[in-house]
Amino acid sequence: MKKKISQLNGHIIVCGFGNNGTETVRELLEHNKKVVIVEKSHEMIARAQQNPDMLYIEGDATNENVLRETNIESAKALITTMPNDADNLYVVLTARELNQNITIVSRASDDNSIKKLKRAGANNVIMPDRIGGNRMAKLVVQPDVVEFMEYIFLQQKRDIKVDEVSCSHSIFINNSIRELDMRDASGANILGIRTGDGNYIINPSADTIIHSDDKLFVLGSPQQNEKLREVLKSTE
Repeated sequence: MKKKISQLNGHIIVCGFGNNGTETVRELLEHNKKVVIVEKSHEMIARAQQNPDMLYIEGDATNENVLRETNIESAKALITTMPNDADNLYVVLTARELNQNITIVSRASDDNSIKKLKRAGANNVIMPDRIGGNRMAKLVVQPDVVEFMEYIFLQQKRDIKVDEVSCSHSIFINNSIRELDMRDASGANILGIRTGDGNYIINPSADTIIHSDDKLFVLGSPQQNEKLREVLKSTE
């Protein structure tokens, strides 16, 4: 097990294999990501062992030596899902110290912990209780909107998918969406843009100019999104 983990590169570490951690791992595996679980509960580890291909470290994620066993120096991302904010804070601090470039996502249970976790080095902080509460309220206020959005994301591995496209390719630079003509070239639709300074443009107009540090969010079938990649590749 440890030998396999030591040979990984670009993998994702998930600290905590409770309910949140289990769902996180399931989603990552469905996207064919390489995952290493860190969990101190023998009961939870036994559950992970039900999958013979699952990689795990049995130990306390707040222990620096345990994190080192995950080959964190070569990891792409770390997600800490433990229920105690203090434990997550320690994991974030240690992970950032061990790997300056790793993407860190942390769970939080309290509003007051969000700023602390971000100052400690978390790129993103998620509050599952808030997300769940918002969803339940919107199922009453805007049920059709919620069901539509869930349909889109539940279809990610089927007939429709939201993809992220980097705009560093020369074809994008200083061209407008109209000039790129991506809809006719591939069938994929541009839903939004994340600009280089971190702002979002939702449903951008055809006259919106694309810059090299932007990212596009496109919606299409797997075939349409693949066609888009082929179009970009053909211009290299």
